[in-house]
Amino acid sequence: MKFHHIVCGGTFDHLHKGHKKLLEACFKDGKKISIGITSMAFVRPKRYYNSIETYPVRKKSVLGIAVQNRKAVSIIKLKDIYGSTLTDTTIDAIYVTKETLPGAEEINRERTKIGMKPLFIGMVPFALDDDGDKISSERIRQGLISREGTSYYKYLIGKDIHYMPESLRGVLRKPLGRVVPSFSTLLESQVKNMKDSVNNQGYMSHIAVGDIITYNLKKIGLCPSISIIDGITQRKALNKEFIDSILEKDYSNAPNKKGTIQKEAVNALYTIFTSGHTRAIKQLLIQGEEDLLTLVAILFSPLKWHVWYGQSGK
Repeated sequence: MKFHHIVCGGTFDHLHKGHKKLLEACFKDGKKISIGITSMAFVRPKRYYNSIETYPVRKKSVLGIAVQNRKAVSIIKLKDIYGSTLTDTTIDAIYVTKETLPGAEEINRERTKIGMKPLFIGMVPFALDDDGDKISSERIRQGLISREGTSYYKYLIGKDIHYMPESLRGVLRKPLGRVVPSFSTLLESQVKNMKDSVNNQGYMSHIAVGDIITYNLKKIGLCPSISIIDGITQRKALNKEFIDSILEKDYSNAPNKKGTIQKEAVNALYTIFTSGHTRAIKQLLIQGEEDLLTLVAILFSPLKWHVWYGQSGK
């Protein structure tokens, strides 16, 4: 072992490939390992805070990796960047990534001020995703990548057009989430809770796929953050007056044939989703059919967002 006692710290939200790389470097080089996990109060300023896992969930994930590697570890709840580094004299190294290096340098400055020996700083390279960017919990919460670094966008634009295989037809006839028989069945308290959730996050977190869905969400006061419409319902064209009632002032256009997911539609949706909650354009008008774009919306949406779509026969 290189060091007697190594410490590392972080949020460890939606434990991913990069976290595992950091922890495994600590396991390899340290006789004793202490892992600092940030408290919920500490992580509140982070983006997409509402979808950050609770402290107990994050702690359980970290302990699970330790068990897999047959390592005993100590867990410290972090309320600041220091943890036990200014009091524990047995610590001789701290492992970080480029992103957390400033925190380690600040710890060493404080240790020097109080007469403690500076810690060795071990740099662990980032784990990269399919796009060549660092894997981060924020990008996972944003809905851009998986925990293993799979880029949903890169996968979807790998083909000009994706056709729905026959084997999926039966699967997609089943609801992908909770069924709301009709908007009239939503209790006033449920709508209020949804609105409160929106207000707490500071932006709308509802995505509508379909003209009728978009209309009904607006009707109950849950104007969707993003909507995908095609001017058709149940294979029948809607009248111009109805379409005008749901059409935003600014919107994008893209083609998408029935039973497909086309690259042009994927690109248009990706642009809308990644432009942030201050987006100028938040609606996509499809020439063709938007049904299968529900799957794209689910993949691209930030965690804990609501995707509303119409389920045939439900």
